Amino acid sequence: MDPMEHIDIQYDSSVSLMMEAEKRGHRIYYFEPRDIYTQNHELLGCARKISIPARKTGFRVLSTERVYLKNLDVLFIRKDPPFDLSYLYLMQILTLIEKDVFVINSAHGIERANEKLYILEFPRWIPPTTVTNDPLRIEEFQKKIKSDIIIKPLDQKGGAGIKLLPFRLSNSRQALNRMTRHGTKWVMVQKFIKASRTKGDKRILLLNGNVLGQFRRIPVRGEFRANLSLGGMEAKATLTNRERKMVRAIRPKLIRDGLYFVGIDIVDGYLIEINVTSPAGLTVLEALDGKRLEPKVIDFAESRVLH
Repeated sequence: MDPMEHIDIQYDSSVSLMMEAEKRGHRIYYFEPRDIYTQNHELLGCARKISIPARKTGFRVLSTERVYLKNLDVLFIRKDPPFDLSYLYLMQILTLIEKDVFVINSAHGIERANEKLYILEFPRWIPPTTVTNDPLRIEEFQKKIKSDIIIKPLDQKGGAGIKLLPFRLSNSRQALNRMTRHGTKWVMVQKFIKASRTKGDKRILLLNGNVLGQFRRIPVRGEFRANLSLGGMEAKATLTNRERKMVRAIRPKLIRDGLYFVGIDIVDGYLIEINVTSPAGLTVLEALDGKRLEPKVIDFAESRVLH
């Protein structure tokens, strides 16, 4: 995970998972990326053994120990993006223990499933989309679809760096040069779905390919991004028939790639993102529906170890 001091302990879904595991008598070890290293053929970590008796008490560090990661039962990867080279190297290192330890989500899976690009595996369910670093190709794409477009960096989270480019903007080339860093930065470009301004988007949490829960995120007035970190408001939601079919369609590949606990984002029936690094929403669903869903996640992790 990220450093403890950066964690919003009142709302973080990872904290919910740790508290549930501790309640069942499991030992919890907390690693930051800088704590993990290899020595010869072994993967080790300088871990803090922790306790979280209650959210209001925060983290309690019980001890600091050197841990051979192959001796763990389960390793949760819950490091937030940006997904940079350091993140990539961390995933490549963690693949060394996947034959001995149940890793959720799989380091192999996270390595190949960029949270923006992974939707390209499911073309039936996505809006008109192109990925390029060429401003001219973005202009051609926009002329072809005759629509406002959304431009997204490939390595960020929480709506960071996402821009709306209106159709027939007079200085679009200047804006595109800036967003692609004059043709050196890859971006994802999608048709802007107008319903997102009023309806927002829908987050669906999946566990082993099955729906765990869902909620709607509605943007504040004047904002097209519905991310909670940008002031979006959460609301109860139900699934449409199209969304149920979408979940069934993407389930086999998610499981094959070891992506067991993910959050998919949908706008007006279109799949726009698949969150695999540290999907959030457990505390939101508990606040909306009064249901604690982290027991199901820990049940799943336990079952994989036991069987």
